[in-house]
This record gives sequence, structure tokens and C-alpha cells, in this order.
Amino acid sequence: MKRITLPIGSADFKDIRISGDYYLDKTDSISELIHDSSRAILFTRPRRFGKTTFITMLRYFFDIREKNKELFYGLAVTRNEEICTNWMNKVPVIYLTFKDIDGADFSSAFSMMQDLFLDLFQSYDFLLKDDMPNGNRTLFNRILDKESTENDIREALKVLAKLLYSHYQREIIILIDEYDVPLDKAERGGYYTEMLSFLRTIFSSVLKDNPNVKKSILTGCLRISKESLFTGLNNLSVYSITSDSYTATFGFTEDEVDKLLLATGFQNKKDDIRKWYDGYRIGHSMLYAPWDVLSYVKDLQSNPEVLPNNYWANTSSNDVIRKLIDKTHASISNDYSSLINGESISKHITENLTYNDLYSDENNIWSLMLETGYLTLAERFQPNGETLIRIPNEEIKQLFISTINKWFSDSLKDENLTPLFNAIWNKKQTAIEELINKYLTRSISYYDYSESFYHAFLVGLFSARGYAVKSNSESGLGRPDISLLDNQNSRAAIFEIKQTRKEDEIEAKMREASLQIQEKEYSKAFEDYNTVISYTIVFYRKKAFIRLS
Repeated sequence: MKRITLPIGSADFKDIRISGDYYLDKTDSISELIHDSSRAILFTRPRRFGKTTFITMLRYFFDIREKNKELFYGLAVTRNEEICTNWMNKVPVIYLTFKDIDGADFSSAFSMMQDLFLDLFQSYDFLLKDDMPNGNRTLFNRILDKESTENDIREALKVLAKLLYSHYQREIIILIDEYDVPLDKAERGGYYTEMLSFLRTIFSSVLKDNPNVKKSILTGCLRISKESLFTGLNNLSVYSITSDSYTATFGFTEDEVDKLLLATGFQNKKDDIRKWYDGYRIGHSMLYAPWDVLSYVKDLQSNPEVLPNNYWANTSSNDVIRKLIDKTHASISNDYSSLINGESISKHITENLTYNDLYSDENNIWSLMLETGYLTLAERFQPNGETLIRIPNEEIKQLFISTINKWFSDSLKDENLTPLFNAIWNKKQTAIEELINKYLTRSISYYDYSESFYHAFLVGLFSARGYAVKSNSESGLGRPDISLLDNQNSRAAIFEIKQTRKEDEIEAKMREASLQIQEKEYSKAFEDYNTVISYTIVFYRKKAFIRLS
């Protein structure tokens, strides 16, 4: 197999090309964009779907200050000589990324904005040699000195666009990556209204009917309501996850994944990759999550036997799932059971969201999860009714399961579990069975009812109080499934779990578990305890059958 360098850790197109990292060619979208009559375009896609690589590709292709012919050598766009002759490094470009605009309050976020515009204006300080109005020169210098006011930053892009047009005598292109990140951070920090007003002025001043701007292209996760952010911007075209245009510009198609696996020699892993990272419906196309595919192939190059991992969970906060569960009361909702078991659910989806209203309405949260990639379309988007949505793949399914299990465990912290533990220590197997079945009824249903589900359920249940809980720990000649330890009173309870899909196998499974406890001498590890109790538990769907062993 051939080892290739994958673009993990860098999303910048130039860095990827210079480093010789593997790049799946998306440059044919440049021609499509040039011929797109829209003057302002917003692309919304889930996180880690290649938005930054895409917009930096545009930056290095268009920017008149660059000479990047070598970067595009052999790529699809170079086959269009007219486009390359007229556009490659021929256009003034303003490029900004808002991905790092954060802050506990508006003041700290604004300071980051000042730094961002300082870097931008420093890259164009040669414009100070031009003849420009005194007001523009004063603003320019205040930004360079980091003495800019809010009004300065609100007008900065409009002024810079005018100066660039005057200098180059050519309309400019504006590129803004992660345009909605400041609003996301502001909503979390409690200064959403201030940030919304601030950004609205910035965007309106430079994007609305600006004769100096040829085209503006923005990327982000959410399609923020035009009424709240893009007021009066009637020429904005939005290409979202429901649009049929530019569907393959972001994400990996089936053919692109095949090319990657052929290049790396891991064609035998195609089924695993499809199960774990495929399943996103964007318009009429089915796509793989690119970051996750690349991360897994990278791991395969180090260890060809490595199993698929949940890379999604490690790249960002997944609070959105928890907030939805809290709002919709997961214990009584059938939606989660249906989703986790591979079914689709019908919800009213709105694409025009506002961050401050995201969690005020259940439908908004379902829409947020769709836009950000936790869910995907199961059919064509229905703008005037309910749309079928589903979990896209195994990676997100496991994320849902782990979040729901954590929610279940947390929900037990306020529960009076004393009767359950009293029953365990007093060998009241009938009472244990009744209580566990009560809590099992409140959990999320899984059609596969795997043993791992029941294992996680019991660990979550037992961990809700101050006892030590060991899972699959070494004991005797083997590993009991769960050990519950009351060190203060020198007592231990061992639980061996079995699961069956057939009701008439319950007794046989019970005998099997009891024999396993005896033959593997699980109690030997707890000889120092005054009391050691062994239980066998057989689960059949949402019923637990418990016996002293």
C-alpha cells in the first residue's frame, strides 16, 4: 500500500498544496462561481465539511497580489484557459475568517475584531501611498494603531473595497469564512443583540448595492434569517444543504472516496467507511463527512487493523444534542428510539434561524441539528410542511447513544435510589428486578438491544450514587461485567449480564451466567470484603430477570 500525506491539521488550500498533501480536486467549482449571476452568495454546510479549504482555494485563485499558477497545476480549473487567463490572480480580494472571534463579553469579542482588521489592513498598507480622502486615511491609521472605534470597524470593509477598486481599477471579490461564528459565541456569552447589530452594519455597508464589489462569498454552518442579519440585501443567494446547486463542492462523493482508498490501498475498508461516515444528503447528492474519512484513513496508515473512530465527537462541543434531549424529555420521547434504530422522523424544518431563538422552540433545535450535520435529510426538503430526517451514519448514532446514556445517568442524580441499593445489599432479588425494570422503561429503546446497551444502562444506574463501580475489571479467572463496591461497609456485589432476543432462552442464559460466575471464580478478587453477593441478570428487550447466583 502507498503511504500518502493527508491534510490533517491544516484546512488552508495553499498549505495543503505546498506540503504535497492529498487533495481531492474541487477547483471546477471556480468556473461555476464565476458564471453564477449572484453578486452575494452564502454557502452553509455542517462543520468539518471543507468550507475553509474551499474559500481559501478561491482566495489563492483570485487574489491579484499572488502568483499561484503552480498551486493549481494539474487541477480541473486549469483546463479552462479562458477562466485562468481572465481571472487567475487578476482580482483584488478581501479575505476574512471569523472563526476565532470569541469572548466572554462584547468588549473582548470587539478587541478580537480589532486585531482581525488590523491584520487585514496591514496587508494593504501600500494603499496609504495612494491619494485618498483624509477621512479614509484617518480610519486606516486608527485601525493600524488599534485605536479603531466600533464605527470604524463597521465601515472598514466598505472603505477598503473602495480603496482597492481605486487602486486596481477593477471590482473586488470579498470572501468571508465562518461568518456566523461570532453570533454563536455571542449567544453563548449573552451579548447576542450587540453582536448582531454590529455584524449587520458591517455586512450591509459592503454587500448591499456596492459598485466596487464584483462578488461576495460567505461560508458558515447556519442560514441566519435575512431579516435579522442581512436586512435589505436582496441580492443574496443562499446555497444550503437543501439546495441542488454546488452539492459536491463540499464533502466527499462516492467517487472521491474511491479515489482516496485506491491511492492509499485501503479499498477493503470501503464498507466500514460507508457505514460510519457516509449518509449526508445535500440537495440531490449523497456525501461522506470529509474530515472523518481523512482522519480514519490516516489512522489506517499507522495501523491497518484500527477500527473506525468517532472523530466528530472530538472536534467540537456536542451540547446541541444534550439541549435537545433536555427540552424534549428523552425519557418519554419515541423520536430518539426511532433515530437510533435507523428510522426517519418527520419534523417541521426551518432554514432561516436566529441564534438567540435556537433553543426557544423544539423545531428550531431539530433544524439546528440538521444544518450542523447531526441529522440529515431522508427525502427532499419540504419547505411548506414536515420533512423526514434521520441520523446519517454510525458515527453520529454512537454520539447520540453516548449523549443519551450520559443524560440518563445525570437524570438519576436527583432520584432516590436508596430502595434499589438496599435491595441489592439485602439480596431482595424480586425488588431489584422491579426497580431495574422501572428505570429500564425510562431509557431509550434500541431495536438491536445489544449487551453493550444493557451494560451501559447498569453502569449509569449504579454510578448515580457514591459507590465504586468497576466495569469488566479483572477478577478471579476472568472479568465480571460489573462490580459494585461499598468499601465503607466492606461489601461487594458482582453482576454478570446476558442478553437474549428469544423469551424462551431466558432460563438457559440465566444458567449460563451463573455457571460462568462459579467457574471463573469472580468472587476471589473480593476475598478481603466481609460480604460478596453475586447476581445474574438476563435482559430481554425492556425486561430484566435477576437471580442470586
